[in-house]
Amino acid sequence: MLIGLVGAPNKGKSTFFSAATMVDAQIANYPFTTISPNKGVTYVRAPCPHAPLGLPGCNPKNSKCIGGTRLVPVNIVDVPGLVPGAHKGKGLGNKFLDSIREADALIQVLDGTGKTDLNGNPCDFSPPIEEARFLKNELAMWIAGIMKRREGKAATQKEAAVALSGLKISEQMIADAARKCGLDISGGMPDEEGIERMARAIVDLRMPLAIACNKADAPGACKNCKELRQALGSGVFIVSAAIELALRKANEKGLIKYTPGDSGFEIAGNPDERQREALEKMRLFLAENGGSGVQQAIDWVVYGLIGGIVVYPVEDEHRLSNHKGEVLPDALLVPRGTTVLQLAERIHTDFAKKFIGAIDAKRKIRVGGDHLLSNGDVIKIIASR
Repeated sequence: MLIGLVGAPNKGKSTFFSAATMVDAQIANYPFTTISPNKGVTYVRAPCPHAPLGLPGCNPKNSKCIGGTRLVPVNIVDVPGLVPGAHKGKGLGNKFLDSIREADALIQVLDGTGKTDLNGNPCDFSPPIEEARFLKNELAMWIAGIMKRREGKAATQKEAAVALSGLKISEQMIADAARKCGLDISGGMPDEEGIERMARAIVDLRMPLAIACNKADAPGACKNCKELRQALGSGVFIVSAAIELALRKANEKGLIKYTPGDSGFEIAGNPDERQREALEKMRLFLAENGGSGVQQAIDWVVYGLIGGIVVYPVEDEHRLSNHKGEVLPDALLVPRGTTVLQLAERIHTDFAKKFIGAIDAKRKIRVGGDHLLSNGDVIKIIASR
């Protein structure tokens, strides 16, 4: 799974990326700080099974467990800023659009203060709702442009799917988009206006989007973010990437105990007076907004938009461990609808080739290869030698 971090320049994408990954992306207050994609690993939260199953602890290898919360890795890419006209090559448009071909879902980071325009330049006020709308429009015009450039070569549904295959857009997705728009494409693709309507529907199907209304800790920004959420509904998050980054750094230094996504933290070290004052301001923001918004946006994208679930493969269904005795060592993020056999193949191709069955360690029952996995399942794969 891959999350694409997108938006206009100078909106705080690199700060969001750094907070989510603790990778030092270049951060500066001017447009096009990011000129090539930053790739990293962030985490999605999941309840660790060790506590509900009565185990004293776990031994995570590919993830982290903090106070019973598993942080499971997921890939994220911070792509160059997008400006109006990107689909025509303006700004770093072509770089931006090429960078999100593999993304399963997007998080758009926008400036909740409204103090930067759609090109990333300082301004008196640029309504966040305009910023939210322009990105989807650019994506739609990009997809429509690909279809129009191949006019004559993409005259049918199948040919259109070939033209868009590099974006992981299937023939079925095109058919679903046409149906959503009330268009009949059984006899061929529609006119230019119809193609643009279809492209907008394809964006919703292929590139589902969450909005991180960033810089919400700045004066007046939180009000703007709440108004945006009221206008657009679910999927809009009130975010301070700067606060999340500061908290994660303070946690690393031992000044506080903080689990990403929590609505509070505990003072653990000996911060000086200036640090304590800053931490108290951050504590107030977390309490008022239920967290910094960074982790909340990531969790919603993975579980709500991409449809991910977390499963725990083990070798010993009684001790819930691997052959070394390490308890619940691995947490794997897989798409909803994954079968036990597909899980076996992901662990090792030999497991799939020699698959006999599996044991659901939580329910203590035998399951077959076509059994659909559920979020939080602990599974032992049985394979022949």
